[in-house]
Amino acid sequence: MVKFSFLALAGAIATATAAKHNTSIKLGKRQLRRGDASTEALLKKARPYKKANAGRKLEGQQDAVELDGSYSVKFSQCVDVRTKSEDLFSDELIAYAQSGSVVSSKSFVLFHVCQGDNCYYESDDDLYIVDLGTYLANVATYHADKRQNFCEACERFQDTCVVEEEEVEEEEAVEGEEAAEEDGAEGEAEEGEDEPEEEGEEEREGEEAEGQEEDEPDRKLKTASRRAANYIDCDQCFAYDCYADDEADGDVDDGAQQQQNMEELERQVSEWIANLGECQESGSQDANGNSLYIGVMCDSYGDGVELAVFLDEECSMYTSEYSFNSVYNPDYDANEINYVTYAENYIKIAFEETMSCLEVEYDDPNEEQDENAAEEEEERYEMNEYCEGLLNDEAMDFNNCEAENGNEEEEEAQDDQYAWYTFDIEDADDIGEVCQVVYQMQGEYYHAYDESSSGTWYSRNSNGQIITVSAQNNQGNK
Repeated sequence: MVKFSFLALAGAIATATAAKHNTSIKLGKRQLRRGDASTEALLKKARPYKKANAGRKLEGQQDAVELDGSYSVKFSQCVDVRTKSEDLFSDELIAYAQSGSVVSSKSFVLFHVCQGDNCYYESDDDLYIVDLGTYLANVATYHADKRQNFCEACERFQDTCVVEEEEVEEEEAVEGEEAAEEDGAEGEAEEGEDEPEEEGEEEREGEEAEGQEEDEPDRKLKTASRRAANYIDCDQCFAYDCYADDEADGDVDDGAQQQQNMEELERQVSEWIANLGECQESGSQDANGNSLYIGVMCDSYGDGVELAVFLDEECSMYTSEYSFNSVYNPDYDANEINYVTYAENYIKIAFEETMSCLEVEYDDPNEEQDENAAEEEEERYEMNEYCEGLLNDEAMDFNNCEAENGNEEEEEAQDDQYAWYTFDIEDADDIGEVCQVVYQMQGEYYHAYDESSSGTWYSRNSNGQIITVSAQNNQGNK
């Protein structure tokens, strides 16, 4: 597992940003760069969000459950469908296609949409299907944007959190001085007066303790009460270094620049992940001088995702002749940043952890809450932009995908002169048709990725299960 710190490259971002500045636009809470492939792709698939009706029903469903922010998303299975491509039968590629080292396919994700924050009661009844690129562009970027989105909320309540931190530091300093004075007084006291003084001392300590309980703010208790009342967690604000501009050796300018560089790096990493889902040019060529492309596809077992090499700009023709590491060039396009180092964990976590669909809103601790009004107000669960992007028109309820026309396309292929090549679907752009094909597989899923040739970035335990990011972090901390 790659361990990293955003601060390691924060300084490099300032130069790169100045040299390569583009106008950005805001989509929800995400700052996207105008003109980038990922931005255009997300805007193309974007749908108006009607806040008056926070719930969502996917098209084509009758009597469907209305989805809202009370639901969560959890990865289930990654599936490849083999597609028909005339390019495979060209003189240049046909030998590779026959050997299986070049495959025309597209990856899709089956995921659970279930209530609660951990999908504990997941079942086959709550499965949905979407293309891997859409899943990655929303779920992986959710994790990549998590710190920055939280820090935006922290900034709104900076006066509360920073003042509270200062109060805690002052209290600790006062307590230290009082303890030192008490130690000195005890050392000067005569032995014979120890016993009566202890009684008086105990009384004073009891009174002081009682006063502290009534007057002194206890940061941890305040934070706990805030969680219950949906207040911002100040401890997490400091853990995320959201106020780094106030803590950088007392130099506000340096701290602000450091924070700005960190946010810029996070934004670029998020964009890089979205671009990866749409397919990127690698900057490398094959032996014939043809451009090679990098993207994502299901791993060999369908329980994760791999970075792979493709022969076309749509990343639909996977080749096992090259590994991602042998092709990826961090210096391509003058980025000079190895984004894989920073994006790896976010991508993996998207297939390991549950993503909440709730658009979190924090209460202002300085405003008085009308408890009666709060009880009378209907509780609303607004869905966040990441689940909105995932559950767009590209996603379908998997249990509504039973096919009617069987394997007509595959049967037609048997009469073709290239009958040796079998495929699942001629064109994988129609999610409805793909859903029918995958449904017919009845769990006997196909995976095109060749781990023995292309390598893998996963480690597995003795049972063959992926060792998760959190498990690796726990091992590293021991």
